[in-house]
Amino acid sequence: MKDYLETECVEKIKKECLLQVFDEIDSTNEYLKKLVKREASSLAQPILVVAQRQTAGKGTKGRKWMDSPASLKFSLLIGFEEESERLALLSPYIALKLRKVLSAAAKEEVKIKWPNDLYCFGGKTAGILTEVIQKKGMAYLIIGVGININSPVGSLFKHIEPEELERVRSLILSCACEEIIRAVRSLPEKFSAEEIKEWNHSDLYKGRKLRLIEGEKIVSEGQNMGIDKKGRILLQDGNQQKAFCIGEASLRL
Repeated sequence: MKDYLETECVEKIKKECLLQVFDEIDSTNEYLKKLVKREASSLAQPILVVAQRQTAGKGTKGRKWMDSPASLKFSLLIGFEEESERLALLSPYIALKLRKVLSAAAKEEVKIKWPNDLYCFGGKTAGILTEVIQKKGMAYLIIGVGININSPVGSLFKHIEPEELERVRSLILSCACEEIIRAVRSLPEKFSAEEIKEWNHSDLYKGRKLRLIEGEKIVSEGQNMGIDKKGRILLQDGNQQKAFCIGEASLRL
């Protein structure tokens, strides 16, 4: 992992969680899923897995994550002691918190696409894949994140010098890791009015007419009215407004 992460960053992260770094791995999410299944005892401390290259990285709905040497790929494993309706809020809530980290790093307005994609400079900058594994009364949350830091499309920065990549990756990883752990440990039952306002202000498709598609079927369509307190997308069709939960459906213009 030489020239990929700064030593100072690595030491700081180790204070928050167990850190494992790889030059190459198939998938950071899959690695953690296997770890949970084979461990006999509970995993009390958060575990962070970072990889310079992923050979079989994946996004939501089984899509392949297109890897780039300059991108940042990591997954966090965090134990959750109770089965709760709050978990339905996890994916968009993490996206909202990560958006703030990336906006601060890039000094640009990062937009959010429901439920958990982040956009900057007209392209997809980051994707989040959340998975839950139930084992012995515990819910283990695996939060996989891929961030395009310096790529032709969807880069977080318009331009960054090669010698700056290590420092920037390290800073973003440290801040993102800290923010995600804090978000999970204080995961609310609903979005606050301020959080809904922040989401709607940063919504990539704010006010646009959208189609909600599952497979090749249009489930619904209407004007994007933002999200509600449960993190559901609101679509207005004439006089009728419908709320949709996260599932296998996706939004399209």
